[in-house]
Amino acid sequence: MGGFAGILPQVNRRQPPPIRPIGALHPSPLAKLQVPRPVDRYEYVKERCRGLRVLDLGAYDETEVDTVRHKGWRWLHAEIASTAKEVLGVDASPKLQASGGIDTPCGTRIVYGRVEELDLIVKKFQPDIVVAGELIEHTPDTVGWLSALGLSSPGTPILCTTPNTTSLINMMLTLFARENAHPDHLHVYSYRTLATLSSRVGLDGLTLRPYYYDPHLFYDKVPRVLSPLVTVANGLFLRPVQWLFPLTSFGWILEGRLAGAR
Repeated sequence: MGGFAGILPQVNRRQPPPIRPIGALHPSPLAKLQVPRPVDRYEYVKERCRGLRVLDLGAYDETEVDTVRHKGWRWLHAEIASTAKEVLGVDASPKLQASGGIDTPCGTRIVYGRVEELDLIVKKFQPDIVVAGELIEHTPDTVGWLSALGLSSPGTPILCTTPNTTSLINMMLTLFARENAHPDHLHVYSYRTLATLSSRVGLDGLTLRPYYYDPHLFYDKVPRVLSPLVTVANGLFLRPVQWLFPLTSFGWILEGRLAGAR
């Protein structure tokens, strides 16, 4: 972190500071938002899953499983598996449809399944927590499948992560007529739109916490000799700005309990 080491607080990764559940937002679109400091997405999710039976939705990603990455690459499914009691991945990738599923190098199984049709999987696996990492921005009827999941597994904690529409990265890219968005994304979320989504689904005890940009995502996009510059830019500029202005963070972590029927 260089010269910022004395400015930024030392965050305990194992026990992130608690935040209060979000109630109804002020109706004014310009009302001030109470946003906590960002966290490391991978470390946060790992600790939330420690010792639990985890249903990991959207677990299989060709860019994670089939692509040769640099040694610093982080795969959320593997990170979860390192602390969880048991992990079952579910994904609708066509590569899984023919075989029905694969066994991963991290000792887990990922089976074929659509988020709109999770009833049998949920009833059989009986998860302690459901994780949907970088998934809700891809699904056409996110409110619909989350509501249906609540009926299948009422009271179960759910944790979703998703990119942030007001991220510093995207704001900087607009100056160059560019946008950081996956071609399969159908939605992009902000603090307020995630709160609205959760109210439509009926999640109980909703909390929203931002997460930092992780430079490992960018290492493959530059020549290897420039990788140290990515690390320096993240430590001296990107991370401090996100800490000072949490609404510029790279993404969001949404947590709550599936409420089932209302």
